[in-house]
Amino acid sequence: MHVTSASNLERGNVRTDSDHSSNTGGNSGANVRTWNENDLPAPRPKLTILDVAALILNKQIGTGIFTTPGAVLLSTQSKGLSVALWTIGGFWTLMFLLIYLEFGDAFPYNGGELVYLDETYRKPELLATILFSGFFLMLANSYGNSIQFAKHVLVAAFPGLEDSTKLDPRLVRYIAISVITFVCLIHWHSSRAGLFLNKLVAWYKIVLLVVIFISGMTKSSGNQSKWSDSGNGVSTTDGMTGMVLIFYSYQGWENANYVAGEIRASANSTSKTTLNIGATLGVTTTWILYVLVTVAIYRVLGYEDLTGPHSDLAVALKFAPKVFGGATGLKVCMAISAFGNVLAVTYTASKVKQSIAIQRILPFWRYLQADQHTPKGALILHWITSVIFVAFAPSSSDGYSFAVGFYTYGHILFSVLVAVGLVKLKQRIRSSPEPEHSDWEYTFFRSKPLLYTVPVIFALGNVLILVFAGKTHKPGKIPRWWWPIVTFIILFTSALYWAGMRVLMVKTRAINPTTHEQKTIGDLVGLSVRVECKGDENLPPNIARDIDETLAAKVDGSQRRVIVETRGWLASLGNSFDDFRKMVSRYLF
Repeated sequence: MHVTSASNLERGNVRTDSDHSSNTGGNSGANVRTWNENDLPAPRPKLTILDVAALILNKQIGTGIFTTPGAVLLSTQSKGLSVALWTIGGFWTLMFLLIYLEFGDAFPYNGGELVYLDETYRKPELLATILFSGFFLMLANSYGNSIQFAKHVLVAAFPGLEDSTKLDPRLVRYIAISVITFVCLIHWHSSRAGLFLNKLVAWYKIVLLVVIFISGMTKSSGNQSKWSDSGNGVSTTDGMTGMVLIFYSYQGWENANYVAGEIRASANSTSKTTLNIGATLGVTTTWILYVLVTVAIYRVLGYEDLTGPHSDLAVALKFAPKVFGGATGLKVCMAISAFGNVLAVTYTASKVKQSIAIQRILPFWRYLQADQHTPKGALILHWITSVIFVAFAPSSSDGYSFAVGFYTYGHILFSVLVAVGLVKLKQRIRSSPEPEHSDWEYTFFRSKPLLYTVPVIFALGNVLILVFAGKTHKPGKIPRWWWPIVTFIILFTSALYWAGMRVLMVKTRAINPTTHEQKTIGDLVGLSVRVECKGDENLPPNIARDIDETLAAKVDGSQRRVIVETRGWLASLGNSFDDFRKMVSRYLF
């Protein structure tokens, strides 16, 4: 058998970036029924400035600001340096945000990096999409704050508990899984209810942190301050570990970009203005509150209290009794804060996973993309990955910091790629065939020195963090070099998945007697794969209609579908699965 070439992967510029022609062409009369969000009886949520700010603030402010200051201090051995890192982290996050807002303004679709990386790194086609999808599907879950919710609920229920290591890990996991299930059910039944709770909890968090700051500064006034009770200095490498943990606490600045397709223009502002103002408001508010609260915590608590074996509960176990005279109330407040994070993450992560499924690059995509008022299929997938992490990842203080670092470490890597891609974003947009894009211009980076300086400095700084953070190791702690190893394993597995699809698309010398076209390797083994893009000749009507619908709804900006056809025993296996699913649905639901 002689292999000639890969058929559909290397294409020209056949996709566009606009949805000005929503259901166009002669394909609207197709008989095949596809998913259509526009046909839903209830209108989709239209996110306002407060919704955008709340989504960001709720993801950023979970329990990280209460649990991370001790871990950062353990890394730096200096309270002054730790506060400086928190301040730098906020500024760094704002730079992150501005870069992402440029992409969000250019590509106003759900998906965030899923869309940005695909549009920036277009060849080989599907590679960037599948690499990010593998990472996001595996690690973007609600493990971290569901575990913290469970711990704070338990320490509130048992006031005499002074050491988080004494908590029964089985009970911690049970409560964590319960809160994930509860939040998924909220979003399953009503996105509007989820968004209402999102705003309510965001306002609650702002008030909570302001109260903690004022109370802490009042208590530590005069000679009662513990600011000088610090460590003796440490290496830059360990400081980089602290920076990774700070970035985890600031994670969430990208949260609104994941649902940019749900931000609509109003009478007073465009969707672009809503995203830019809401996101900047959310990140700036979090930045200010984080620095203020960290200063208050460091003034009230000494080094040993913050870095002990139960450092993840130091604020609840040590700070609250000193400042408020009791800890139960603050423990409950911190649990509610963690609940808000799970609420925001579940809402946006399920939308991204739905966008991944819509492109049909996953098995069972038809069920995972299902959307009837809410993204039910994606919510199930998010629940499964979250539960797996909760069930098998460590729940100890060090284990928690180690596990949440997986997502942060990988996300920094993808953010570097997005930042580098900003330089050629204008060229990418102006290459679009739509005439209105011929004079497209940046919003925040119109100055060339700024455009070429900020992304490069930003990328180099994050590369240093990735290198040094992955090298640190302390006796008795889980080695942090597992972060790059696990990230590499996930990316390598995703690359193999992409390579397998590419191999199946390679043409052979065999000729299809019906179409008189060359057969692919997939045709020969009974698993054919092809990529259909908007603008292709002979695009099937049902595919064209599906692309138009999801593009108009802004839930997918790829404008392509991966078509997988099975024959023989693979087709029989697929039919058996469908029969089993229908039986389960009939008797259980």
